[in-house]
Amino acid sequence: MKGRKVNLDYLNLYQEVPLFCALSIGNFFRIQTPSTTGRVLIVNTCLIGEFAASLPAIRDYIQRHERVIVDLMVSPPLKPLAERVRGVGNVYVVRSLYGRPNERVENAAHEFAAYDEIFVMRISKDAFRMLREIPTAHVRTGLREYSGYALHLWGRLISRKPPKQWRELNFEMLGGQERAVPLDDLFDLTESDYASLAELEALRTTQKKIIVHTGAGWVMKKWSNDKWAVLLNRIHCLGDVRFTFVGEGGDAEDYKAISSKLEFPVYSLIGKLNLFQLLLILRQSDYFIGTDSGPRNLAHLAGVRSLCIFGPGPHFYMPPDPRDIVVDKSRGRGLYQMFFYRKRGFINDITTDEVYEGFKKLWRS
Repeated sequence: MKGRKVNLDYLNLYQEVPLFCALSIGNFFRIQTPSTTGRVLIVNTCLIGEFAASLPAIRDYIQRHERVIVDLMVSPPLKPLAERVRGVGNVYVVRSLYGRPNERVENAAHEFAAYDEIFVMRISKDAFRMLREIPTAHVRTGLREYSGYALHLWGRLISRKPPKQWRELNFEMLGGQERAVPLDDLFDLTESDYASLAELEALRTTQKKIIVHTGAGWVMKKWSNDKWAVLLNRIHCLGDVRFTFVGEGGDAEDYKAISSKLEFPVYSLIGKLNLFQLLLILRQSDYFIGTDSGPRNLAHLAGVRSLCIFGPGPHFYMPPDPRDIVVDKSRGRGLYQMFFYRKRGFINDITTDEVYEGFKKLWRS
């Protein structure tokens, strides 16, 4: 992330357009199934936040098609989460178009079943190559929904109005009506799952547990480490709390810098958890504070009260629970900053006072 002037992750999204078009019109690559199989494959090779926002729609689809076996194709980090979704059969992994370091996957040969239908919500080059070999009666992509959504976003940016949320778009894509899906209905959760984390020192406390995620995949969404240190020192004075940092291995540098400026001990689970374990820890915690990232979307799924520090807009991953707090100076603007670096971004204008006052609202409630 350091030194980058262009957000290559988001610019990679252009690759999906020709791949979707090829799937939509390319009957030449399909191997037709000779009969009904009772199986459906949902392809959703995306990042954590996008996947978290799509899970209620996927679970809703499974519930509406009880007699159908639903398999998933996801990017590698999402596998532990996808495997525990209620009603999911097989889970296949393939790299997303972002190609991040945590997406390492062995090139093992997959033995795919034949499918009545394949829903392609997100796609990559690797996923496209796999789909060419899978026998199916029909392939449907999200090209129409995404095209309409792109026009919708431009209209909302011009009018400076909040856009339709990504979770709503996923329901539309899978033919459902947007609704809340409780965590216990989304995932198969067992006592042994929680027991496997019980020995973590970060959880062995009667203090209020606050999960912190400072990481950001793009510099324009990153809040200053100095401000984080000031904020946590102030929150610590509110009561008996324990801060635990989460994230990927690259977030350890932020943790080291911030913790060195704190006047009390803090804990780190950075790089030590898969996404399903992180979800369980969030559910057992009291609060989440973080930037606009994958972990904060998991916090929304877990139902933990959260505060999110937003960078540039448009914001189509807003918290579904109105009790959660968002601190934002962009007012949904800043599309340029999503792709290109500016010396002074919207997130730089957010003060520790504003975030602290936001957290106090959560604390008092």
